[in-house]
Amino acid sequence: MNNTVTILCSGFGLGFYVPGLLIEAKLKALGIKAEIEVFETLMPDSKKKQTDNSRQAYQKNFAVALTSQKIPSDIRSSLDSAAVEQLFQQWKQEERQRFIILSGHWVHIMDRYRETAGFPVYADLLYIDAGLSPSWKNLLRLNPGYAEGCREVSMYDPGKREILCSIDAGPMEALPYRARNGRLVIHGGGWGIGTFREKFDALESAGYELDIAAYSSQEIGGAIHGRRYYMNDPEWRTWLRDSSGRYTFPPFAEVTGKQADHFPPCRHYQEGMFGVIRQASAVISKPGGGALIDSLASGTPLVLLDPFGPHEKINSDLWVELGYGIRYGEWAETGFDREELRKLSDNLQAARARYPDYAASYAEQLSAAEGRS
Repeated sequence: MNNTVTILCSGFGLGFYVPGLLIEAKLKALGIKAEIEVFETLMPDSKKKQTDNSRQAYQKNFAVALTSQKIPSDIRSSLDSAAVEQLFQQWKQEERQRFIILSGHWVHIMDRYRETAGFPVYADLLYIDAGLSPSWKNLLRLNPGYAEGCREVSMYDPGKREILCSIDAGPMEALPYRARNGRLVIHGGGWGIGTFREKFDALESAGYELDIAAYSSQEIGGAIHGRRYYMNDPEWRTWLRDSSGRYTFPPFAEVTGKQADHFPPCRHYQEGMFGVIRQASAVISKPGGGALIDSLASGTPLVLLDPFGPHEKINSDLWVELGYGIRYGEWAETGFDREELRKLSDNLQAARARYPDYAASYAEQLSAAEGRS
């Protein structure tokens, strides 16, 4: 049988894509073959275009984004049946048995594959958020017993206020608060949504210099003292492989808007926005699953903006209860006190080592299973 671990990601937000790349890299470093698949490759171009249109609409209007989560949907209507069948044939030919699933959309595919594979199939359902995100909620509505035959792995237990596992973002150690640059990173996640654009003036009036994630050249403002803009290549898409056939982190650069921007390849996660976050005093963003992973991996506190749906509200509550984040309004009431950020940073520094890495734990369990067989 094939011992490759297939990691099933989604391009709907980087929070269901980047963790897959990080897990792939860690498994390979541990000597385990691993490979990424992205759900959107199974969609026709017309549906991918709709995804792009939705991204633009959500950036312009956060209320539209929030409303979209309340509309029930069945992702199976967006699939290209020929692309699905081609993937099935590849997996069967290669006898793919082991899967890690980061998005509920993939479970529809996995159920069909398991029925026809002709050999045992093992799947981890990895929950990146502390509450069920929309893909899992829609799956639960369509198939209440979707987890049967799979191993469910939650990164968090909000009821017990616990982190159960982490995702390793690379070899660089988290910096103590005193070694950081005093700047604030402010972003809207992979899709650039939320209320983050409304906060620039207040934060700069409080004396902070900002590292801002831009999502188009039109967002890059004039030469405001201390302000820096960063951007992922706007032409890059999660479902596109590079020239060597690999999925990659988004090409990334600091941008000025004054000349044609060049976005070099991002070979390691630290070469992208995570490298900027790692040096900052805090991140101001909505509480997405990716933001929590970055916060824990870099030891950087979160200043939490309005959540994108109920699952992000649970994320936000957990981070506040653990002492790793503070809600924006509460921080504003302190006068944007730097000492508050130091306390949160110290909490993260003291706690990071206690959370087991998911990929390392998976590798240990895989080795034990192979030893028994």
